[in-house]
Amino acid sequence: MLHLNNMFLVRIPKDCLAINKQDLASFCLYSGILVAYLGSLNPWFMWPLGTFYIIIASFLLCISMAVQATLKENTIFNSNYYLIPTALHFVLSYYMLFVNGGHIGGFIFNLFNVSIFYAIFRLNKELLFDIVAFLSKAMAILLAISITGFILYLLGFPLPSTDVEFADGFYSYRNYFLFLLDNRSQLDIFPRFHSVFLEPGHLGGACVLLLLTQYGKWRKWYNVVLLVATLMSFSLAAYVLLVITIILNLWVLGKHFIGKIVASALILAAVVVGSFYYNNGDNLLHNLIILRLEVYDGDIVGNNRVTADFDVEYENFLGSSDILLGRDMPNDLFGNSGYKVFIYENGIIGLLLVILLYTAAMWFAPNRKTLIAAVILALLIFIVRGYPLWYSNFIPLIAMAHSKNHLKIMSSEE
Repeated sequence: MLHLNNMFLVRIPKDCLAINKQDLASFCLYSGILVAYLGSLNPWFMWPLGTFYIIIASFLLCISMAVQATLKENTIFNSNYYLIPTALHFVLSYYMLFVNGGHIGGFIFNLFNVSIFYAIFRLNKELLFDIVAFLSKAMAILLAISITGFILYLLGFPLPSTDVEFADGFYSYRNYFLFLLDNRSQLDIFPRFHSVFLEPGHLGGACVLLLLTQYGKWRKWYNVVLLVATLMSFSLAAYVLLVITIILNLWVLGKHFIGKIVASALILAAVVVGSFYYNNGDNLLHNLIILRLEVYDGDIVGNNRVTADFDVEYENFLGSSDILLGRDMPNDLFGNSGYKVFIYENGIIGLLLVILLYTAAMWFAPNRKTLIAAVILALLIFIVRGYPLWYSNFIPLIAMAHSKNHLKIMSSEE
């Protein structure tokens, strides 16, 4: 019997085992990053998980790191500069829990969040750029399916749907499974597109940040899908970020910068003027974007990130002793967003910690221009959204800061 068993023993070469382990580490890495990225954007199919998606992402990334540690050559988690940014993230995330009345469960749960950022900071920076390319393709596949369903809806095809709510009824949608439709826009001829995510601005902002890292590859099918989804969102913030992203990328690449800026400005001007005349100005671009850029009483009409009531509360906050650590957000002011909300809830100390974290995370950027571009976009995203720790914001911005793709494009164009 022993002889018979030995006949069926198969010796697996050690090199084959190493390859399998490397594949497993890579699979868990990309899967974990994708779960964390999508979870921060709150797609409807992840609502049942709540914030527990962080545990899944952390588990996958920890497996990746554990498997990689058994290999002789560490090709994934080989960055030596991770202690300072990880420590700053640890301090910032626990500080935010402390000042916002976090409970013991939240403090324990946050360890999973810290582990994800730890894995990101340990990543080989060149691999980080491959990861955002993977995220771009994954998002494009999801969006291509979603856009197809949205077009079928516009053409009048009957699609299965159900009413859903999120955040205790703050968001109310008709869920067509391939996309969400805000109940407030069901009677619109062309409702704003936001795929399976909560808001058009969330979708548009995420797509623009991915496009930021993919400059020079915008003709690839997946980046075309991201661009189309951005335009279909009719998000003023996303449109402004897209224009700034194009300008920053042209500046980073440097060649024929002035000429390309002039040409882009002329095209943009023609589109704006055309929006006033097309259908006598009754079109989505004119109504949702151009009119919101008008100045009324010294402020831009589209600057509606916070309500008038919150502005009054914020001014009162700035003159109080709470400015150092922040205040609890009153329930009746829920729904405001942007940098004012972050400062109100976390104070000047929280803002300082955010600045230190991003500085540490971008410290060894290989190119001054890509670093400046990432910093500018990080600042604008923070002003509009006020969520500096969202994975959908943080990962592309860090990838852009450390990008060597732009350097390759510059050298190829010389």
